Amino acid sequence: MDTREILTRFKGGTLRREHAVALLAGTSPVVAPPVVALPVAALPVAADREPLPGPGPVPGPGPGAGDGAGTGAGAGMPCAVVGIQVRFPQAGDLEAFWRNGLQGRIAEAALPGGRRSACAGWRGHFLDGVEEFDPDLFGLGAREAAGLDLRERLLAQSAWQTLESAGYAGARLERLTACDGTARSVGVYAALGPAGGALPGTGHRHTAPPDSRPGPAARLSRLLDLRGPSLSVDSGDSSFLTALHLALGGLRAGECAAALVGAVELRLHPACQRPGAGEGVAAVLLKPLAAARADGDRVHAVIRSSAVGHPGRAAPGPQHGRLVGRALAAAGLRPPGTGPQHPDAGPQGPDSGPQSEAPDAGLEAVGVALEESSRTVAALVGDAGAVTGAAALVRAVGQLRHAVLLAGPDRPAPAAWEPARRDDGTVLPRRALVSVPGSAAPADAVSPVDAADAADGMEDTDGTDGVEGVGVVLVVEEAPAVPRAPARTGPPPGTGPAELVLLSAATPAHLAATAGRLAARLSDDGGGRDGGPAGPDLAAVAHELRLGRAVLRCRLAVTVRTVAELADALAGFAAHPGPGTGPAGVRSADLRTAAGPPLIEGLEETRAYVAALWQGGRLEQLTRLWLAGVDVCAVLPAHPGPAAVELPATVLRPRPLEPGPGTDGAPQ
Repeated sequence: MDTREILTRFKGGTLRREHAVALLAGTSPVVAPPVVALPVAALPVAADREPLPGPGPVPGPGPGAGDGAGTGAGAGMPCAVVGIQVRFPQAGDLEAFWRNGLQGRIAEAALPGGRRSACAGWRGHFLDGVEEFDPDLFGLGAREAAGLDLRERLLAQSAWQTLESAGYAGARLERLTACDGTARSVGVYAALGPAGGALPGTGHRHTAPPDSRPGPAARLSRLLDLRGPSLSVDSGDSSFLTALHLALGGLRAGECAAALVGAVELRLHPACQRPGAGEGVAAVLLKPLAAARADGDRVHAVIRSSAVGHPGRAAPGPQHGRLVGRALAAAGLRPPGTGPQHPDAGPQGPDSGPQSEAPDAGLEAVGVALEESSRTVAALVGDAGAVTGAAALVRAVGQLRHAVLLAGPDRPAPAAWEPARRDDGTVLPRRALVSVPGSAAPADAVSPVDAADAADGMEDTDGTDGVEGVGVVLVVEEAPAVPRAPARTGPPPGTGPAELVLLSAATPAHLAATAGRLAARLSDDGGGRDGGPAGPDLAAVAHELRLGRAVLRCRLAVTVRTVAELADALAGFAAHPGPGTGPAGVRSADLRTAAGPPLIEGLEETRAYVAALWQGGRLEQLTRLWLAGVDVCAVLPAHPGPAAVELPATVLRPRPLEPGPGTDGAPQ
């Protein structure tokens, strides 16, 4: 293939940018199967997104890039947080966790029923229903589900919802390619607390897993069919931030196109429980910022840099200040009065310990107005072990997104976050530090649990008393401002072209519940009903469902002209699900018992035929193929336009299962 042919195929949309660059450079001749280019004029551009750039240089890192060129291991390419999913005590999702922070809520409660504690009356920050799991979502039988312990099950569900929230559970996931063309190039970096797999008192005791058993990250990669690096991390309370630091390195080295970072902490065994003990599960999806902006991803925040280290045998006091200095230097930020940022010189001096929520004036001069750490999230998640850093990051991201500073030691109530300005009046991006210092309990500290265990002849096996942990610091920045696109003009609602809306789920019950949730969201957003707000654009909703969701075996198809019509159709199906029983125009199929995919599935001729149907607007033929088992979304361009609408996640239908293998409930 000569240079002219490479450029022609690239401009025609049948050769991806990374493959064209590799071919021109002569470094990688591997070319992925071509993607059929379709007209995208009818696809909407979100009001808060910039148009997708055409062939040419990828957009730069955006605001903040000119503050200095970072150097060092944690420097370089900024990475965007494009998906988040959390489950914390008394906060089942991201919105609930943000509300708890706004209200200053203390999410402390007694142990959930069925759990045993060494000391009666203890309170902590616990999750409910941790023994429940939805194996149908992943196509797992009872035996396969029993092969995952509780932490892996919780992380799998959170990871799935994170991919959905970012729009990367379907066709877009296939297009996340590595430099050599490998599809589904997503690294998995998992941070899990001590393995307390079985609930004490259930009567089920399991032997420890063999040394050859794959780690949690590897099992999650296999479960979700993700083909990037797969690493399990345990660095104590800083495990999540350490995993994120490694994920940033993987992205910058080109080892994966995106990175899924997750953490779980459970306190099931009495030996893991102390006053204020906490639990939680969280996951984030990261992409290089330039790629996220080019693809029109929804960016929650930007990770500018990170720094990680252990104090060794030295006093732990100076460690945090040094890590802050390294992280700021890597981000190219120079607080006034510090001079050139030396890697071992923190901006507050060599002996500075964990900072308060409000950093000093030097940091505020470069836009850093707060630091989130294990101390600031204690009221929301308690002593949450491996998931502590995730709670701190999510709390910081919420404040950056909403431009609101939550109450803290130096702030009695939430307040508007006014950005800092340079002397010339230039507005700086809002920035925050996120850290877990890595400190541990002193060697002579004996908890009531340890005393109770000693009385029972049980030895504490975590082996961490008196040992300092790994410290991590992140520099996090608000998402770059995106110019608003001009208002779209077109025919009044209901008079434009019809849209084919496709939905799928693991079982008929999942499909009905998900249709009902989507109908409720569309109705709440208005949908133009009775002269009210127009709500989300119908084409944007249809577009996101086609590209952002996994194609599963129970399917629904409906052709509508307005969002209100779609909401009514989905609500009717949720009330009366099943083929032939729903409202007129809504068609569904249960393909779980089908012999397999249709014979025409996966053929290049089929791809060309389906692409021609989309281009010709043959919605009836596409509907029939969809309900017969053909993936009619696979030929659509992965990123024909910005992600214009955020849709609710697929409904989970968890049920109690056996705790799973791995341990007898004691920490390891």
